[in-house]
Amino acid sequence: MKQIIIAFMVLVLVLPACKKEAGIGGKKTIYGTVTYKNGASSSFENASTAIVHIAYGTKSTSSSFDQSVAVEETGAYHFDGLRKGDYFISAEFTDENGFIYTTAGYGVTVNNRKEKLAVDIKLQ
Repeated sequence: MKQIIIAFMVLVLVLPACKKEAGIGGKKTIYGTVTYKNGASSSFENASTAIVHIAYGTKSTSSSFDQSVAVEETGAYHFDGLRKGDYFISAEFTDENGFIYTTAGYGVTVNNRKEKLAVDIKLQ
């Protein structure tokens, strides 16, 4: 009986410590397209030189990020190999005239059901 109690206590104490946190090491992907509202034409265009930032383990505004990626020429970006959990995504873009476009950011949750989560970013 004593061995069963000890085994139960080990499970109770060890299993929560094995919980994986948000971040790299999984099979999930967050992807999307970054566009900006061109001041001259008032239309949304691909932000082909934007930088997208991601913070792991939070859905709140963050001043520090865990990873950044450059946007492809089509405006596409992706973060691959993520675990389930909460993430905060933000982006910035500077156009050819030096105007800076940003967003307040997006708090998202990747769960077990979705392998891929689309988050399109509109900068103004």
